[in-house]
Amino acid sequence: MAGDSRVFLRLVARRAGLGAGQLVILLVLVFVLSLLLPGDAADIQNNTILSEAQQQTARQLLGLDISPVTRFLDWIGRAVRGDLGTSYASGEQVGAVIAGPFLITGLLAGVALILLVPIAVTAGFAAGTRPGSARDRWITSISIGFDSIPDFVLAVLLVTFLSIRLDLLPATFLGVDPDTLLDRPEYLVLPVLVTVARVAAPLVRLVRAGVVDVLDRPYIAQARRAGVGRVSLLVRHIAPNALAPAMQELGRTGDGLLSGVLIVEAVFAVPGIASELIGALANRDDPVILAIVAVTGTIAVVVNTVIDIAGYRMNPHAAAEQWR
Repeated sequence: MAGDSRVFLRLVARRAGLGAGQLVILLVLVFVLSLLLPGDAADIQNNTILSEAQQQTARQLLGLDISPVTRFLDWIGRAVRGDLGTSYASGEQVGAVIAGPFLITGLLAGVALILLVPIAVTAGFAAGTRPGSARDRWITSISIGFDSIPDFVLAVLLVTFLSIRLDLLPATFLGVDPDTLLDRPEYLVLPVLVTVARVAAPLVRLVRAGVVDVLDRPYIAQARRAGVGRVSLLVRHIAPNALAPAMQELGRTGDGLLSGVLIVEAVFAVPGIASELIGALANRDDPVILAIVAVTGTIAVVVNTVIDIAGYRMNPHAAAEQWR
């Protein structure tokens, strides 16, 4: 037990340290790439109304006359203390600027995740418990089909048939007040469908493969000979061992879910964090850009760490070998 606890603590510490390092590297890369864009916030926002001297004054007021390295380190220092800075474009606190869009993105991702796990697990078990059957072939073919279609293509196809031809669902969020989004859930249907279909497809096949692998193991045959019931066999013996690899994949699926949500937001004009990021890039609003990257990166790190811990709990011996 003590050895397992040490392995568990080592796993958590290593994943947290690795995630923090990845987040810092990501922030540095994003900041450097933003510097390569033509112009800065003062140029973009005021180039048609201010003289060159006035633009220089504006640049000083925004702190853009300071070296990029100093600006970046200063932002990091304040962000660690919970201060994400002030938006160059609006003059508001960055936290207030991104709070609303993040709530919308979180709502979309949360609904997709709530549907994703039961759909993927149910379909994977349905296919894996009857390998080679017509049911297995149908589920596998559908998952491969969805996995091979890019998000934006699937979105266009669904809009064409469900919105334009059948007029069943709204095709875009344009003109919708984000504050009334919960009162108009029909606007979420197509974005959620696209997100779940693309992200669930590889997870379904992985769950299926895990179930098929576990069913072939000797202890399952022995449990059947001992008279273990079907439900008990699935819950106590097959599921923990079959889902352990899928839990590791779910971490990568979490990253895919986040990136997929951002793509879906852009396609359907959802007023979420993707739209805010595009606007910040257009305005060269570095504090907003860095804050969005920091928050999304932190979410990805936390999700992957939780998934690794869950995988360890489901299969401690395999995780112990991986993290020793």
